[in-house]
Formats: sequence, C-alpha cells, structure tokens
Amino acid sequence: MERIDVVLSPGEPLPPADVWLVVDILRATTSIVAFFDGGGASLTPLRTVEEALELRKTWGHQWLLAGERGGVPPDGFHRGNSPREMLSGSTGMRLLFTTTNGTEALLRCAATGHPVYAACARNARAAAKEALRRGKRIGIFCAGRHGRSALDDALCAGLLVRRLLEEGMHPEERALSCGDGVRMALALWRNLGEDRFHDAVAEADHAEILRRLGLEEDIRFCCDIDRTDIVPLLGVWKDRPVFSHPRERAD
Repeated sequence: MERIDVVLSPGEPLPPADVWLVVDILRATTSIVAFFDGGGASLTPLRTVEEALELRKTWGHQWLLAGERGGVPPDGFHRGNSPREMLSGSTGMRLLFTTTNGTEALLRCAATGHPVYAACARNARAAAKEALRRGKRIGIFCAGRHGRSALDDALCAGLLVRRLLEEGMHPEERALSCGDGVRMALALWRNLGEDRFHDAVAEADHAEILRRLGLEEDIRFCCDIDRTDIVPLLGVWKDRPVFSHPRERAD
C-alpha cells in the first residue's frame, strides 16, 4: 500500500486510485452487503426510480425493485433500503436498486474504470483486505447526503482507514502517503473507538431521520463492526454495473 485517500464530500474531485471502497453506512452499502450476506444473487445500482422501472420492463420481472426516497420505498417497489430486511429472504434474488445518495456514489466511482467495492462497518476488515489485494493506491469515497459530507460516513471511513493500516502493516498514517481526508477521518475514529461508534453515528442528521421513521434498529445493525467477510465487487452485465454474489464470481 502506497497511499490512501478519503473523499469526505461527494462534490470533491476524485483523486487517482487503483481501487475504491464506497461507503454509505446509513444505509445503501450496508444494505448491499447484507443482501449478499443473505444469499442474494445480483444487484444493479441505479440513479433514478424511473430508470429502475424502465429497466425492469427490459430485463424482466424476475428482477425486483428495491431502494428508497426520503428513507421509504418508492411506490410500487418490492423492498426498501433496510439492511435487516435485505439479510432475510434474499436467497437467489435479483434487485434493481436505487437510493438517494449511495447508488450515485457507486456509479461515480465505477466511471473511473477501477474496481469498486461496497464497504461499511459490517465488512470493514474484509473490505480492507480486498482493497489491499487489488491495488497500492486506495480511495475511500463517502456518499454523504445531498451532495454534502455526512458525519456517519466520515466515521465509517475512519474505521476503514484504521483497518487498512492494520492489515497493511502500517501502525500509523504517517508511514505512508495520505491526504487530509484520511487524517480527519482517522481523528474521528481515534476519539471514539469501537465502544462509542454507534453513539457517534446515531448523532448524525441521517440517523435522526431514520429514528423518526421508526428505524432505530437499522442504525444499530449498520454500526455492527466486522460481522461478515462479504465484500461485493461491482462488475458489468449487459453493459450495466452490477454486483453479483462474491462467492460466485471468478477473480
């Protein structure tokens, strides 16, 4: 590993990177990880509800619609964006998935032409290992909210930086090249540690919205650390970026 960069605001230019870890801890990338942890087969990230509806007409009704706008499923969708829901009853399922912030972040990084992984707290160590296996320059992209940085994603980025340093045998960030985004994210993490991670994430604006929707348990689920080795990689199928089950793809 030669360098880590953290993009804290989705409006920032992307630095050069060999591989991207995209973070939308509340809740898109956590939901994607949970979907494949529950046995899901394929998931296609899309920018808009309209695009998802049209693509289902083309690809067929074996593809179900999932995602959110304002935290709740759009009309006519089969599933929302709850990672707890994604973990159960997903075996063999194919999803067309669109969210307010997360799917846009995934597609932006995919446009660089470099590998893109869905990362979150639940797969933090496994995601760090995969990124280190793929390249020497690692980018962490925070989806944020409505084009602005978000506390919850920055906190998760700090966790991912910590795991990259541990797995890459760098005890401190000064041992390699990194930008201020890395230092800021890691400073947040150092002030917390694992014991206070949930409480800090729960203070984010996005968490407050989820609480008002009665989704407190989703917040807790998203804050569980290192619970799975599933690290979904964005590939291509029918000229579209598509995730497939990590244990079924050929590297």
